[in-house]
Amino acid sequence: MEYTLLILLLLIMIWINLRNKISKSQEKTEELLKEIAALRKRLENSPEVVDEIKEPEPEILKEPEVFVQPEPVRAIVEPAKNPQPQKVRKPVNYEKYIGENLFGKIGILILVLGMGLFVKYAIDKEWINETLRTILGFGMGGLLLFVAWRLKDSYRTFSSLLAGGAFAIFYVTVAIAYHYYGLFSQTVAFILLVLFTGFMLSLSILYNRRELAIIALVGGFIAPFLVGSGDGSYWVLFTYVMILDLGMFGLSIYKKWGELPVICFALTWIVFAGYTYAADLDLMGSVQLTHLLIFSIAFYLIFLLSVASIVRINIRGINQYLLGVIGLNNFVFLFFALCLLQNMELERNCKGLVTLFVAAINFALFFWIKRKGEPFTFLMHTLLGIALTFVSVTIPIQLEGTFITLFWASEVMIILWFYSRFRLRVYEIFAWVLPVLTLGSYGMDVFHGCMEARYGDSSLFINGLFATGIFTGLSYWVDAWLVRPTRISTKGPLLTGCVVLYIAFVFDFYSYVDPSIVSFSYIETFTVAVLFAANVLLGKSYLPVSRNAGGYGLLLGLSLSLFGGMSLWVGYDDLFIPRFLLWVSLLLIGGHIFVLGRYYYKAFDAREKRTHGMTLYICLLSTILLAVGTNNLLNQLGLPDELSAGFSISLSLAGFMQMAVGMRLHLKVVRMISLATFSIVLLKLVMVDLWLLPTIGKVVVFIILGVILLILSFLYQKLKTVLFDDSL
Repeated sequence: MEYTLLILLLLIMIWINLRNKISKSQEKTEELLKEIAALRKRLENSPEVVDEIKEPEPEILKEPEVFVQPEPVRAIVEPAKNPQPQKVRKPVNYEKYIGENLFGKIGILILVLGMGLFVKYAIDKEWINETLRTILGFGMGGLLLFVAWRLKDSYRTFSSLLAGGAFAIFYVTVAIAYHYYGLFSQTVAFILLVLFTGFMLSLSILYNRRELAIIALVGGFIAPFLVGSGDGSYWVLFTYVMILDLGMFGLSIYKKWGELPVICFALTWIVFAGYTYAADLDLMGSVQLTHLLIFSIAFYLIFLLSVASIVRINIRGINQYLLGVIGLNNFVFLFFALCLLQNMELERNCKGLVTLFVAAINFALFFWIKRKGEPFTFLMHTLLGIALTFVSVTIPIQLEGTFITLFWASEVMIILWFYSRFRLRVYEIFAWVLPVLTLGSYGMDVFHGCMEARYGDSSLFINGLFATGIFTGLSYWVDAWLVRPTRISTKGPLLTGCVVLYIAFVFDFYSYVDPSIVSFSYIETFTVAVLFAANVLLGKSYLPVSRNAGGYGLLLGLSLSLFGGMSLWVGYDDLFIPRFLLWVSLLLIGGHIFVLGRYYYKAFDAREKRTHGMTLYICLLSTILLAVGTNNLLNQLGLPDELSAGFSISLSLAGFMQMAVGMRLHLKVVRMISLATFSIVLLKLVMVDLWLLPTIGKVVVFIILGVILLILSFLYQKLKTVLFDDSL
């Protein structure tokens, strides 16, 4: 036990030493700042003096005998030399530092250790009994305190050091007398410790030494445990801690000692955490848990309101730590409150009320400071950011499933409205973060929906997930409308809303349409329609085809790929809906090709060389569409043996239409594409159709191809002058 006391005294001395260094550096910093401010004022006034002195110069030039006097020059130069001394750094007098400061601190430490060793030796030899030991402890502390009082005027730092050591001895003496000797009752011991704490606080104010207040604060928190027996009332403990916190906050505001709230915050929540851990929350009743929740709320409000008040007095160098206390206090309270509510095992989930309560308190404090018109922008932004954060996490804590997505989508709209109205940086940050969280939450909803069984109790378009998708998608469109006056681009929210709406419909088709071939037919046709609508609505002005031709070309290729894949799946199926939807898709893709070509060739001349790639791409997709459509027709007519002939016929028709367009519009590139198409038909005719087609197929293919070639030959002969004179 004695070694423990010696170690405790050693730690206290080290702490006091560090605090003295910090306080001295802060005092020097404040003095330097005052000197700089005074020098700035003198420099601001110096130009006026220079002007006054320079005015008589023309008169001096008239009298040669007076011209020699240099007084005006001296008057001008002297003010400019005033700021020079601040740049000269005085050499450190290490002898003075060691003799006056370091030796004193080492001496008091050695003295305390020596007295401790002497007391230990006397106890081991049984020279003094328990009562005398206690009296000796108080006497040693009193002696140090008396010496500190006598030296308080001439040696303030050394005096405060002695006072801190004296109170450390008092605390240890009371603890030993109570626990080991039984000289005091618990009540008397606790009262003594409280009196020592109050007395030490008074000395800290008298000396104007913050290290004494810190020692008193630490001692005040240690006091209940020094005289505790393990069976005390938590009501008494936490009420005492609350009183101690309030007193320390009053002192910190009065003396502008910003360290006290930080230490108070840490020690209070450590005590609370230690009690909840030692008491085992699982074994507590609901009444005791409710009491602990009330105390946690009280501590939370004390630290939030008091620290915010201290920040407003603008304590230099400590405000950043106090802002950290404000932020950390909210999350520490949330942790303890949720733990207590979980152990209460309430019938209803009330966890979301905790986050709403925290958000409401921060909002209220934000608006109160704003109404006061005080310029504490960083504090206001901190409070507002914390409030928005806790509002955002309320729904994930309180609700489950799609409600989280709905809430976040709604919050995004509110945040963006605030940002467009007030243009605060904190709103902009949330305007970037929350949409991503909303999209992620909706993705999780869809994923969980995929894991569940299809064809549930709900029906198509009448279910919660579909409503969530529609609301979320539309909310992104509203977001795009809200950010128009700001620097945030509207394209991101608009496109994200389109994607969410598309997913909502597709997932509903997948989940509530049976059988699978029908559901995927709906999905394919809907996708083709969406891509076509995107080209029609966006390709003209918002995302013009002239600047995004490659992207729109990929969308068209995607539509045709889906159509081809669905055509292979439907095959010989007799269901009406898949067959009908295939023809709807074909018409939509045909319209898509037409719209893309129209927008593109309005922006560019089809005869320009740079358009040849797009022309080839459109002709190729048109030919594939015609071939796949012909294949579907033959399958639905029950003529699977004529597919090869149908393919040849479709290529022939495509080549004929390409040639017609090329001749009509004088487009050589289209005519060349047509010739390439006919080359493929002729090659297939010789290598495949001639040997594999049935007789009727050969007849039809040969007749149609022959007629087409004759017509083309005739047209070339008739129009050769026009075509080749204007050809490119």
